[in-house]
Amino acid sequence: MLINSIIKALPNRILSAIIDQITLVVVSLIIFSISEKLASTPQEINRIEVNTAIVLFSIFLNKDIYFGKSIGKHFTGLRVVSARTGNPASPIQCALRNLFVLLWPLEALFLFLSPKRRIGDFVAGTKVQESIEIGREAKWKYFQAILAVVGSFIFVFYLFNFIDSLGIMN
Repeated sequence: MLINSIIKALPNRILSAIIDQITLVVVSLIIFSISEKLASTPQEINRIEVNTAIVLFSIFLNKDIYFGKSIGKHFTGLRVVSARTGNPASPIQCALRNLFVLLWPLEALFLFLSPKRRIGDFVAGTKVQESIEIGREAKWKYFQAILAVVGSFIFVFYLFNFIDSLGIMN
């Protein structure tokens, strides 16, 4: 009962973020447990863990690309939309918006100052609102989705290589 009352008291945006984080952790645990069984040497384990982290971070950056909804937003009835048009945000807008999660302390502080939009929302030109289901005539932007996914993989790959060159990951 206490958990249900806490969940009902949370704003949908925070509840959505919690669901997304729990989903990512569960997927991470599954992938890491499988990958450790496939590796036989510590170097292979390290390589698999780094590659898995790249994939998971890229998934996180692209969590909202399907009509502006992540798993958490789906369950809480929210959607990322273009602040200008009110239409579901494009895959590129969603990926750009989520890049600013890297600045999460600033993002959290900014949400207290501007509860409706975070830094990533302002940069990407998006906002989060209650979901209004879209009609069947809406077309998903496949090219933008592919571009967002490939771009995020490239970005995360070079980010991890940069971090590795600093000697942090050894």
